[in-house]
Amino acid sequence: MDSAFLVGDVVDELLKAFRREPGGTWICVEPTTFEGPNGRIQVARGTAFTPGSMFMGADLAKWLDERLAKLHNPTSH
Repeated sequence: MDSAFLVGDVVDELLKAFRREPGGTWICVEPTTFEGPNGRIQVARGTAFTPGSMFMGADLAKWLDERLAKLHNPTSH
């Protein structure tokens, strides 16, 4: 498991299906299906999402970055 997606005991299962490249591109490393920002999305291994590109009406690289940021900076109550 990539430790970038582990904070304390919190693991984001969706992010485990992707690898983030230094330039911001996200690459799917295992087939996955998830509820994205605009509905259900199926992604095949090897699919890449670059920042600014749209997939099913959403910038998934940005969405995955936001999901990762929330994992690293959870809102405290």
